[in-house]
Amino acid sequence: MKKIINIFQIIVIIICNLLIVSFVFTMLRNIVNHGNVIGTIGCLIVITAIILYRKYKKNKKIKLVSKLILIFTGIFAIYCVVVSSFMLSGMMNTPQTAFSSGTDGTYEPETVIVLGCKTINGHPSVMLAARLDKAAEYLEENPQAVCIVTGGKGSDEIEAEAVTMERYLITKGIDSARIYTEDKATNTEENIRYSAEIIKKEKLPENVVIVSESYHVYRGMRNAQKQGLNAASLPAPTNTPWALPSYWLREIFAVSRDFAADLL
Repeated sequence: MKKIINIFQIIVIIICNLLIVSFVFTMLRNIVNHGNVIGTIGCLIVITAIILYRKYKKNKKIKLVSKLILIFTGIFAIYCVVVSSFMLSGMMNTPQTAFSSGTDGTYEPETVIVLGCKTINGHPSVMLAARLDKAAEYLEENPQAVCIVTGGKGSDEIEAEAVTMERYLITKGIDSARIYTEDKATNTEENIRYSAEIIKKEKLPENVVIVSESYHVYRGMRNAQKQGLNAASLPAPTNTPWALPSYWLREIFAVSRDFAADLL
């Protein structure tokens, strides 16, 4: 039993160290968020708890505190797996499985909603470009679909994200008549809520395809369903895999916040 515990502790330390490397590297690339900050602190606490547990086995107080930290860590890890399963389910709910074909096999028009992301001097960031490229590809394959680009202007941006997004899609060959801009949203909930208002006002299809990163589409779909829309997902490729642990953990916190808000 002791050998199993020792092996488990070593595995946990290795995992924590790998996560810390990812979190710190991401922060050094000027991407600082709840995921990598809390993740780094949490991993350091876990490593310290394991070291103290192994070094001061005869000290009951230190041993008890270390045990409690490790128990909490285990519970949190299980919770993360559960929330991640919801996020993964969102990735699997593609338009093809959700509503692309009607009961009679005919095509049902859709509204593609591209969630905003950081822009740099009027140009999409790497992440936003990936979302827009995925949306452009889908719009080309589905000429009856229309698109809403949603995103307001951040303090470090020269224009609303939606304006940049619309311009980018046009350069990709998408007709401007198919693109609707929503330029006020500052978060995912507003992205969807304001897009839903456009859908109702313009009488656009209520079958919506949410375009964002794989870990983010579930929250977008969930908000769309709250607005009474039929939602599917179109995950964009992750062009910054080294930052994935940070974004994934941040998204777990965001989904948790939404779950808590629903209960209150």
